[in-house]
Order: sequence, then structure tokens, then C-alpha cells
Amino acid sequence: MTTQRTSRALAREAAGLFLTAFGLLGVLVALGALHWAAGLCTAMAGLLTTGILVRPRPGAPRWAHIVRGAACITGHGGLTGCAFALCAPLGWIGVSLAVTLVGLWLTSREHEDGEDA
Repeated sequence: MTTQRTSRALAREAAGLFLTAFGLLGVLVALGALHWAAGLCTAMAGLLTTGILVRPRPGAPRWAHIVRGAACITGHGGLTGCAFALCAPLGWIGVSLAVTLVGLWLTSREHEDGEDA
């Protein structure tokens, strides 16, 4: 017995994805109408969230890991830039969070050269 989806289930899923995409587009356009940085900030937050949540398997091709890293870096950079445009202290919070995350990443890495701290 196969577990193929029926055409009705595929049509329902396609309609759901279509409505989700248009709903998100509507939110971004509405926020962009309020202020360009608000809409762009939301888009960058979505890109950053996607980069964080979508993890390629360890055996995935190298380009998949590079794309994930690029999405995270682009999302955070854009979010920080928009935060500076909206309110300078918010931008400095973004910069401080990036510095903190790099510091945590460096302290959590095991010594690869065999040295003990």
C-alpha cells in the first residue's frame, strides 16, 4: 500500500500555502505603509527566524549550511540596520546581542588543538 496524497489533499495544501503567502505579504505591506523600516524590520525578523529554525541535517551538502548561515547573517544585519533607523538604542541592542552570541559561541567551542584551559 502506498501513502501517496490524494489530489484533494494536495490542492488543500497548495491553497493553504497560497493563503499564508498572501497573508504575510499583506502584513508586510501594511507595516511598510506605516513606516518603511517597520515592514523591512519584520521581513528581516522572518528571515532570521527561518535561518534559526530550519536546520539542515549534518549530512546535508555544504551549500545548505552556507545558505542557513547567510540567512541568519542577512536577517540579523538587516534587523539591526532597521532598528537603527527606527530608534538608535534598539540598534545598539542588536549589536550587543551579536557580540554576546559570538562570545558565547567562542566559549562553548571545544579546544580542537588539544589544549586544556
